[in-house]
Amino acid sequence: SRRKGAKGQGVFARMLRDRDWTCDQLTAGLSTADMVATDPSGKTWLVEVKNCSSITAVHKTQAIEQGRLRRMPWLLACHIADSSSWLVQRQHEKPEVWHQKTDMTNG
Repeated sequence: SRRKGAKGQGVFARMLRDRDWTCDQLTAGLSTADMVATDPSGKTWLVEVKNCSSITAVHKTQAIEQGRLRRMPWLLACHIADSSSWLVQRQHEKPEVWHQKTDMTNG
C-alpha cells in the first residue's frame, strides 16, 4: 500500500512538473500531506495524493484538515482507475480532470 502510494506521488509530481509547477516531497502518511507544490502563478498548495480505486469523503476531509493545520490552501489529487488521468480538487476551485502528457506509469 505504501509502495503504491509512493508510486502515485511520483507520477503526480512529474505531471505537476510537466505543467511548470515546482514540487517539494514531504512524506507519505496520515499526519502530513504528501508534498508542497507551487503553481506557475506562484501560489503554493499543500498536496495530498491518493492512488486508489475510489475517491472518498475521507480523502477530501484529510486534505482540508491538513491545509487548515498548515494554514495553506489544499489540493487533493486522486488517480482515476485504469487511466492516465487524475481528479484534481483544489480549495476554492472547481474539480478538474488532469491528463498526463506522457505515459508516466512505468517510470
